[in-house]
Amino acid sequence: MRDWPAFLLSLLVAFALWYSLQERAPVVERSLKVPLQVVGLGEGRRALGLPREVLLRLRGPAPLLEGRALPVSAYLDLSGAEGEVVREVRVAAPQGVEVLEVVPARVEVVVEVEAQRQIPVEVLAQGAWVLTDPVFVEAVGPKSQVEAAVSAVGLDLGDEVALFPFGPEGPLEGVELRPNRVRVVERREALFLKEVPLSLKPPPGRRLLDYAPKTVRLVGPREALEGLTGVTALLQGALGPGEAEVAVAPDLPPGVQTLGPVRVRVALE
Repeated sequence: MRDWPAFLLSLLVAFALWYSLQERAPVVERSLKVPLQVVGLGEGRRALGLPREVLLRLRGPAPLLEGRALPVSAYLDLSGAEGEVVREVRVAAPQGVEVLEVVPARVEVVVEVEAQRQIPVEVLAQGAWVLTDPVFVEAVGPKSQVEAAVSAVGLDLGDEVALFPFGPEGPLEGVELRPNRVRVVERREALFLKEVPLSLKPPPGRRLLDYAPKTVRLVGPREALEGLTGVTALLQGALGPGEAEVAVAPDLPPGVQTLGPVRVRVALE
């Protein structure tokens, strides 16, 4: 059977000893960065403008603040938030620790509906075109950011490539890629694009008055395109006087091809 008087006495002694140590311990200040956690965000919602971490300035007993695993956290409560909102950063700290400063103390965020869609994978490589598996990935995040996504971009640094979401103006905030890594299955010689003048030769017995377009876009190896200043195509078939739209096949050097079929509108007499 427990000796309750002795147990209570030992508990009081232990508490008095702990309190004495707390009182005698020097009070210090410490600054540290902690991740900013989000709570209360509604289902199917994403937040834009969240800082990854906040800076805290704390004061308290040295044994507590100088420990490696200081039990302190910062969070933003977005319960009921929709659209643009400003919320105060809250800090959970152990008893005896005073929060002197939080930077930033308030955060402005935009809460949007979550959206998702597929975007193409683009791997940047030096002098090569890279084929991946998969060739499309799913972008998930705030609707405005997902709609702005153009491609999932990565650098060819090995057989597996990490991807990052990009829009017309650069990287996109808050967009998650699924998957966020792809496997390289093939590397091919890079093809380059060049637009050059297009010359047309009329069929026998006809005179070419005008035509459009007067340029054509070509793709091929850099060496083959560098010295190419223009291409020529012969109008073939039974073309009478007047205007007509026809397909043409320009004479091209080896390894060079047109970027899709070439159609021109011509005026003949």
